[in-house]
Amino acid sequence: NLYIWICKYMNKTDFLKALSDPTRLKIVQLLNQKQALCVCDIISELDQPQPTISRHLNQLKQIGILESERKGTWIWYSISQELPSWGKAVIGALELN
Repeated sequence: NLYIWICKYMNKTDFLKALSDPTRLKIVQLLNQKQALCVCDIISELDQPQPTISRHLNQLKQIGILESERKGTWIWYSISQELPSWGKAVIGALELN
């Protein structure tokens, strides 16, 4: 599976670069705290337009930090279960501001 390969061989520079954006960092912090959220909840929490949030979610998913699951009409996002242990440790150390 390509997704598992991306997560297994994730580039640390790309991972940290993704978290350097304030919106993406807040998304990851929220998901680490809440386990899983639908797009509507993330939009509400961050008070940003849906296209902006969707773009950031897509970038985090492409890198392998997030995974998604469709439930009805909503897509729910969570921290990837395939994330390398070093990535989980970094995310676990982040505090929600």
